Amino acid sequence: MTRTAHIVGGGIAGLATAVALAGAGWSVRVFERSPGLRTTGGGIGLTPNGMRALDAIGVGDAVRARSVVQREGGVRAPSGRWIARSGLRFVEERYGEPIRALLRLDLVDLLNAALPAGTVHYDEAALPVAAQDGRSSALVRLGGEVLESDVVVAADGIRSAFRTAMHPGHPGLRDTGSVSWRCVVPAAGLALSAAETWGAGLRLSVLPLPGDRVHFSALAKLTGPRRRTGTGGGPEPLFGRWHDPVPQLMRRMSAEELYFDKIEELVRPVDSFFDGRVVLVGDAAHAMTPNVGSANLALEDAVELAHAVADARSWPGLRSGLAVYDGSRRSRTSRLSVLSRWMGRFAESSSPVAVAARDGGTWLGGFLPEAVSRRSMDAMVEWSPPRAG
Repeated sequence: MTRTAHIVGGGIAGLATAVALAGAGWSVRVFERSPGLRTTGGGIGLTPNGMRALDAIGVGDAVRARSVVQREGGVRAPSGRWIARSGLRFVEERYGEPIRALLRLDLVDLLNAALPAGTVHYDEAALPVAAQDGRSSALVRLGGEVLESDVVVAADGIRSAFRTAMHPGHPGLRDTGSVSWRCVVPAAGLALSAAETWGAGLRLSVLPLPGDRVHFSALAKLTGPRRRTGTGGGPEPLFGRWHDPVPQLMRRMSAEELYFDKIEELVRPVDSFFDGRVVLVGDAAHAMTPNVGSANLALEDAVELAHAVADARSWPGLRSGLAVYDGSRRSRTSRLSVLSRWMGRFAESSSPVAVAARDGGTWLGGFLPEAVSRRSMDAMVEWSPPRAG
């Protein structure tokens, strides 16, 4: 029996899920509303859990060939003083994989290349059908046509229409009061390492990429005068006087490569990641602040969903598999959502007392003992694919 899945959204979560389900013997179609491969935000860091997920769906080696290993990292003050600095070899020693980085578009391209030709249908916006019958088929609306399949995977992002349809009483997204600018610029002549710089309500992350390029992400907490004046000047007025190479990064920005976002998260976790035959993955399922590697969690979603439904040949088996996926993923992502929120508030401290306390400590900042920092990283990256059988 051929099992069919319609996947709504052709980003990292949707394509990874398509690859994983296809590898488990499913016939898949992906509907992407953009006219071609889409991605926002420039570069991406892949932690060991993300690489294990990519290995599980057969794309790990291709990603290794297109990525670079991050050799050192740390946290700096705007003056350039190192608050904490470390070689990153310990990551590979502790977790079995280094931290890697590549362009998001390259990752999307590699996932797309792992699918049969014609799997992804661009410029096609699939929408939920209100009267979906969870037992007989999963339904999506494509233009004026209603399509049936065994399961619909909603990978339609932070403002998911499917999540809203599944949970009409959920309060939805919360504006955190922070915004971010992300850009990839040439790295020629710059001394770079994977690092963050923490100011008062400001944070800038640097991630070296292949091809002599570098990704930066500049985040600002909009309080007081910042909230009144807005963000029309871009990141340079806020970050342009920081230590080298931050001013050079700002000067190398181009409008075409600069992405701007408000930072939003779900007010609270949803009560279920599935309803009938419709299941949520990625930001559609667990939109959170960007501090624990959301793309890596989306890759985990893909692997766990495909594993959970790999042997499902009937509705009871499929429902049981979706329930296993739901229980596993909601538990993990709910915990990490809280951790991400806590990490962001800590790094984005703005009062003079809080900033002084934060900047006076060691790795991962402030007054945190090393054991707590290690437990936080363990919580993020100590994930492995479920075993067959």
